[in-house]
Amino acid sequence: MSQAIRKSIFGSLSIASPAIALSLTGALPSRAATVSYSRDTTGQATFNRPQTPGFEGTTANPTTALSSNGTNVPYFSQPFFVDTTGTYDIAGTQNFDGVQFLYQNSFDPTNSLTNLVSANDSFPDASPAGAVSSFYGIPLTADNQYFLVTSGFDNSSFGTFTNTISGPIAASSPSKITLGTVPEPSSVMGTVAFGVLGGGLMLMRKVKKLS
Repeated sequence: MSQAIRKSIFGSLSIASPAIALSLTGALPSRAATVSYSRDTTGQATFNRPQTPGFEGTTANPTTALSSNGTNVPYFSQPFFVDTTGTYDIAGTQNFDGVQFLYQNSFDPTNSLTNLVSANDSFPDASPAGAVSSFYGIPLTADNQYFLVTSGFDNSSFGTFTNTISGPIAASSPSKITLGTVPEPSSVMGTVAFGVLGGGLMLMRKVKKLS
């Protein structure tokens, strides 16, 4: 093999390798022991939310009844999952009279009682600027899909909010929280395989052309 061909092959390998690395990076989401995000429910889709313990009179949590106050209230749904089974804190602050709902497996706004794990209202009400609806010490299971739904007490309650999810911290293995949906193993492997195949085809075309 000539030096020119050898150099071209190694050059092709250096091109193919980043393609494979890029596929791996894209397939694996970033993770952290504590994650925060800020959003705005203004103008978002609406739903008839579940009742919340406290002001609406129910003591059941999760509730089995829909709210008569938030019948067409804007909401924001954030999917997430954790890699360690344990208790987690979900702290939310809203600039409106906010409420929070936690769902497991799936969230369907047209069937908002299905898969509901817990609800929280900032009762007794704080001033709008200091309203807080949060979950503390709530048990979560590793690799289960969860949805944190932030909404308002009534149909005119909407605005900006910030949610922070924190997990148990161990020096040897801190928990990790990922915003997004639980990836399918086949999709991850398929992305990796596509990157490897694409890099291999690039190399074969280059060698054939030089030959």
